[in-house]
Amino acid sequence: MNGIISALRNANADIESLHARREELKKKLEQHRSGNITQEEFDKLSAQRSELDKEIELRTKFRDELSKIMEEQQKRGGGMTDFMTDPKELRAIDLIRYDLTAAENRGIRMAFEERAANFKTTRALTFSATDTKAYLDAEKRAITSLTAGIVKPTVVGEVSNAFNQLITITDQVSTVNMEGAGSYKIPYVKTPSTASKKTEGVAATESNPEYGSVTISPENVSVLSYISREVEKVSPVDYMANVAKLSLEALKVKLAGNIIEKIKTGQDDTNTVMSETYNVSATNGMLDTGKGKINEKTLRNIVMSYGGNANVYGNAILYLNKNDLIAFGDVRGANEKKAVYEITPNEANPNIGTIKDGGLTVPYCIVPTLTALSGTAQTTTPVQTMVYGSPMNFEEAIFGDFGVRVSSEYKFAEGLLAIMGEVMAGGAVKVKNGFLIVTIPKSGT
Repeated sequence: MNGIISALRNANADIESLHARREELKKKLEQHRSGNITQEEFDKLSAQRSELDKEIELRTKFRDELSKIMEEQQKRGGGMTDFMTDPKELRAIDLIRYDLTAAENRGIRMAFEERAANFKTTRALTFSATDTKAYLDAEKRAITSLTAGIVKPTVVGEVSNAFNQLITITDQVSTVNMEGAGSYKIPYVKTPSTASKKTEGVAATESNPEYGSVTISPENVSVLSYISREVEKVSPVDYMANVAKLSLEALKVKLAGNIIEKIKTGQDDTNTVMSETYNVSATNGMLDTGKGKINEKTLRNIVMSYGGNANVYGNAILYLNKNDLIAFGDVRGANEKKAVYEITPNEANPNIGTIKDGGLTVPYCIVPTLTALSGTAQTTTPVQTMVYGSPMNFEEAIFGDFGVRVSSEYKFAEGLLAIMGEVMAGGAVKVKNGFLIVTIPKSGT
């Protein structure tokens, strides 16, 4: 009984929240008339408003479908308890939710039931590179994993999911479809031109921009899982959906780790390091007795060290270990002992949010593969910790279809189905000094 009521309540709350965000964007767009924002900012805000309109439309559709199903059940004389135990009604809700979030929101427009009809015979499910790109481009979308236990077909309810292990950076970076390409080369500006004073009658001082390039090569990312053959007794649509969920989540988790690694170690075609290092020290208060420390100046130090001397780069996000987020929350003022930083998790996805220091508000994103700064001791080699930068400075290229194959032969005696999902993808930092790597220097320095 509480399930359908909760679903409708959450749907209405989501719609109200989206409308509130749209009103905020509307107010910001009105500032364009008075010249308070640039044309570029206006275009970005307009694009965000269009996306919100689409989101509101989809959420409203989901809410209306839930209401219709509930009304039909009540007309048939069934109580709310009957509704929540009717596997057909539960499956209808699940398919509506999956269609909205997985198909429409991510642009993965699949004919689920048509593909399910021949899934048992073909043992194959394929997402095109375009579909995969659209999936990775989505913002704040979480596909949950299949748990170890499989629900028996007597009465099929919804799968109980484990804690969300998705890493949101895969939804934030720029993605491009490179299906059919052997590699992908991106040109970038190493050094811009410099203007100087010109004396009449004397040739102007020459200053040419210097260019570089970054080549992205495909890497095979795969996932292998096993599921009991008993799952075939469940509807093939449900089976296919769970296989897709499992494989897509594993793909995203692995890609997220690859993205962070490329940000930290990436080089261009001439072995020029693409990211910038910010060393912590006793001077900036971020190194205490040989260990990393987060203090009342840490956030400002990082933000103001990013970008050139003439600007503070916008649209940047602080990627950090969960322990560092806790450490930010533990920082207290010297006199009143009040919290220096105000941490506000995102309601839809608590893995992201904002850290506020006075008038400075910085988005954050938790990445478990990053080393925590707080409490980490110096070693004989530098230790890279938090990463700060605009995710659009990283390009993720999808080189081919994301495919899922199912085989009953390998683990036949154990009664298991082997599920293999894989995709060809690669990425690189495409802007010089596009990210700032907060680093604990080696001991003795």
